[in-house]
Amino acid sequence: MTKTMRGLFPAALAGVLLLGGATAATATTTTASAAASCTGGAWKYDKPSGLGYAPAGSGYYVTTNRCADIQVKPDQDTDMQLCYLKNRNPNDEVCKSRVSVKTGRWTVLGTGFNDGVYFYFKFPNKGAHKTGLVAA
Repeated sequence: MTKTMRGLFPAALAGVLLLGGATAATATTTTASAAASCTGGAWKYDKPSGLGYAPAGSGYYVTTNRCADIQVKPDQDTDMQLCYLKNRNPNDEVCKSRVSVKTGRWTVLGTGFNDGVYFYFKFPNKGAHKTGLVAA
């Protein structure tokens, strides 16, 4: 191999590595933007004392096109469970396992949801008032 060829190889390799780095940076930025747009559309949940679920009443929260998952950011540490209706059918309810969520941290409770899925949260501590943010 001539001196010129050896000099070109490291330069070409460096160009490929830089391109790969740019692609990784772009993917990271895209992922961060998607997460920000999802949680940027978050709304407040409020579980009154005496109830074991939120939202209060007979309504449901509904997934949006901003997120493919359902996540919460509680105002205080708590245990909670995500429940949702398959095909919006109250007779076809699915509840995920109970999760311990920490104050001020986004926690994903479920993934892979389409737009328009009805869901709610169950809380084992019915006596405590629980609030936080939900993004879906």
